Parts: sequence; structure tokens; C-alpha cells
Amino acid sequence: MTESPAEIPGIDQLIKDLEHPNPYVQTEAFLALVRHWPDESLPRLLNLLDQENVTLRRASVRAIGAFGEKALIPLATKFAQSTDATVRASCVKAYAQVASNYRGITFPVEAINSLENALQDESPVVALAAVMALGQVGEPALPLLMQVCQGDNPALAVAGVNAMVEIKNPQISAYLKDLLQRSETDSYVRETIESALSRVDLLQV
Repeated sequence: MTESPAEIPGIDQLIKDLEHPNPYVQTEAFLALVRHWPDESLPRLLNLLDQENVTLRRASVRAIGAFGEKALIPLATKFAQSTDATVRASCVKAYAQVASNYRGITFPVEAINSLENALQDESPVVALAAVMALGQVGEPALPLLMQVCQGDNPALAVAGVNAMVEIKNPQISAYLKDLLQRSETDSYVRETIESALSRVDLLQV
């Protein structure tokens, strides 16, 4: 049954509802924004990533994730223009939300480039968020995750291994076994790979 114009909630009230302490109210609010105010609300949600209010910023990340493909390039623009590490991390987390909500969605080159740049970010929070997002992107992100796993940052490499093992691809087991045999592989990363390989084999069944 189609809602009459009088029944459609106003955009300002829905944005305000994102601050509500009840996650259900937040979810209903951003789903209504996607349904009724997609063109008007997405730019406002992107601007809310600059908010110091943590509740509102996190709710905005979740909300942007509900926009799917429509949000991918605007997020890349926001990421590139921001000098604030918290905002950049929020952009990356929103990418993870999109990938989680829309399994198999194709990330355009602009979005992949943003995630690749995030891996090199001076903020470790941004870089780690990028690894997690790539894990959600899935198979198209494997080349970048492989680079992370053999990089010189053990913390990112460990996160990369853990992200990679959640992706169903027959190459992963062989790649991790090869990485395990390399003398230059960090001992902490090596331990993570050994633990991960059993999970990989189960996932590929």
C-alpha cells in the first residue's frame, strides 16, 4: 500500500531520529530516508560524518551503508577531501556497510582506489578499517588483501589474513601456505596463518 504524502515522515525528523538511543528507531529512520528522501538525505548524511557526536556519526555510517551503489562514489569524494582521520575512517566503515548489505555489489574504481589509499593512511585506525572493508568487499579485493598480508606492517597483515579467510576462493589456501613458508613472514603473522588455514579449508568445502 502506497503511503500518501501526508504519511511520509519529514527528512529533518528522520535525521533527528538517527540520534535516538534505540538502534531500532535509528534503523527505521535511515530506511525511511533511503525510501523517501534518497537524493536529499545522502549529502546530509555524508556531512554528518564530520560530527563530533559519536552516536550520530555511527548512525550516519550505518545509514549511508543502506544506500548501496548510490553511496560509493560520493564516499570516495568525501574520503579524498577530508583532512580528518575520523572522517576518513567513517567513510571506509561506510564502504564496509555497503558491501555487507549488498553482497556481490561491484565497487567502482574510485571506491577501490579510496580503499587502497586508506591502506596507506597515516592513521592506523583508517588503515585497519580499510582492511576490514576489503574483507567485506570479498573476492575483488583479494589482490589488495594479498599485498597487505605480505606488507611490512604485522598488525595490518594479521587483519588481512583474518579478512581473507572469510572469502570463498580456492586460491586463498595455496597463497597462505606459500606465505607461511617465506622466511621474511613475521612470526606473529605466521601464527595467524597457521590458525587460519583450518578455517579456510572448512570454508572452501
